[in-house]
Amino acid sequence: MAEKNDVSSYLVRLLSSSQRPLKGSELSILVKTSFPGFSLFDFGCRNLREFIRKYTPDEIEEQGKAGMDIIYAARSPEQQPLFEPKTLATASTPSGQSAPLRQLLTNPRIWKTFVTPGMPFRLFFDPATGQIRVLRPEYSTDPSWVEIPRMSAEKLLQIARDFIDELPEPQRGPLSAYLEKPKWWIPYFEFIKTLGLTRRWIPFRRRRIAEEFERSLPVLPASTPIEEVSKPSVPNQLSPAVALLPSIVPDSSLKRVAVDVVQRMNDSELRSLNLPLGYVLDALKAR
Repeated sequence: MAEKNDVSSYLVRLLSSSQRPLKGSELSILVKTSFPGFSLFDFGCRNLREFIRKYTPDEIEEQGKAGMDIIYAARSPEQQPLFEPKTLATASTPSGQSAPLRQLLTNPRIWKTFVTPGMPFRLFFDPATGQIRVLRPEYSTDPSWVEIPRMSAEKLLQIARDFIDELPEPQRGPLSAYLEKPKWWIPYFEFIKTLGLTRRWIPFRRRRIAEEFERSLPVLPASTPIEEVSKPSVPNQLSPAVALLPSIVPDSSLKRVAVDVVQRMNDSELRSLNLPLGYVLDALKAR
């Protein structure tokens, strides 16, 4: 009986090496030829489409139809999650981690953008809030934001090499051979699954990427921890809107109202010291 991993790996390799997308009928013929005993029903699937959706959703995509036939293609590196399974990617993270690192490890968009060299999107760090943002290339940024360089293909390859160095000698040769291929990460990971090393490789890669991410972050002054930088401070001078408050509230309440108003403002408004009267009225109603 054909194994599920053997067939799914075969489909991924087939589409990755193909010069064009392939129809579902073509894939069915190739699978039956290569795996004579293969039966979709053995894996709880009614057809090949269900099998692909169930076992290779991150590596293979549907590109359209030719009549009633589905057209399949291998996902590009930008589309693939780069072997970060959801069950592991969403695992809880220690509370001692910095705010930006927690965002990397819990936000799939940030993770995917950072670990995909060819991704068109860009990562920016906002020192005023400690937030990481993913932006399209055509979007301009605030001058205060700092761009975080993505992982390079060379660094990702080096992580794979370093992992191989920790393995026993019989496993090193076959894995090292995959690193010479154009899309090395696909057969590399498939062979890792065959060796039963998935749960060793993913934490290793995850830790190394996290270390690289922290090295890529801008260095803030030691007196301004990232965890606290998002807390807005009360401006030394109040806007004309706040100057009108003495006629509305007693002087003893002025500072408390001003703090309430400031906490309702976004970063842009804080920088311009422009306190909308709507916020002032909301603060007064809340007291």
